[in-house]
Amino acid sequence: MNVIYYLGPAETFTEQAAKSFSKDFVSNAKDFVLLPQQTLAKTIMAVTLPEQFAVVPYYNLIEGLIQETLDLLVEHRLTIYAARQIPVQFALGGFLPNNRDGDLTVYSHPKALAQCTDFLQRHYSAAILQETPSTAQGVRQVVETQSGLAVARREALEKNEIPVLQDNIGNRQYSRQNYTEFLFAGTPKNPAFDQLPTTEHRRTLIAVIPTVDRVGLLSDILGQIAFFGINLLKIHSRPALTEVRGQKHAPQMFYLETDVAADSPELQLCIETLNMRLVKQGEIANHRVVRILGSYCLHTCL
Repeated sequence: MNVIYYLGPAETFTEQAAKSFSKDFVSNAKDFVLLPQQTLAKTIMAVTLPEQFAVVPYYNLIEGLIQETLDLLVEHRLTIYAARQIPVQFALGGFLPNNRDGDLTVYSHPKALAQCTDFLQRHYSAAILQETPSTAQGVRQVVETQSGLAVARREALEKNEIPVLQDNIGNRQYSRQNYTEFLFAGTPKNPAFDQLPTTEHRRTLIAVIPTVDRVGLLSDILGQIAFFGINLLKIHSRPALTEVRGQKHAPQMFYLETDVAADSPELQLCIETLNMRLVKQGEIANHRVVRILGSYCLHTCL
């Protein structure tokens, strides 16, 4: 039986992404069980068998890269097999007080509240913004008390019979609709993906973990990527993970998303070069500077 673990609870954008992936990668979607998990760590750590997968958020247009997701993928050595952009459209629903001067509370996940600040400030500036562990929990709070407002997916409000007061209340950045990019990850060399379609354009996410630390280190990495003609889509630097670094590694590591497939000659040559240039003398055989986290197609639901 195939299982998708996803960051719960139900009625969230992550569940929506998990359902979308389940239709793409399983011949019989009825055999695909979706199981929510409480945290990102539990979601990824639950994947131990080839028939198990994890759906986790990776990037949001407004909030940026989700560092914890990438760190966990490196630590637990999962492979990314697909990515999908899901539009983030929040609705406002609930029950307004009979007395206009009465206290009003708006419940939702802190990131959802942050992504709807323009609307809330304009229309409910006096309201108390109450953070909840998830947008779904905010909906449940309104259901249980039959008071207050919730910022959540419209489908979650309707499913719980909460009156929808306003649709699509999210901030608009760069004149673009907000979205979250989700990753579909599983065990390495999964036999279910031996026959990945080669006709679709793929991108590759790598982690670069040098054992040297010197002036111009990042410039050296970017210079090699440019030299081999590789288009860079995202870059993120952070202190090297304790589990990865030990005492010999440099204090910084880098996540790079490239616009080429993992088996492309230019990326293979670039990785080979970085593996030689970014280690201390004598450590080449003991440390792999570049780790390929996955080569995958990106699909959009926007």
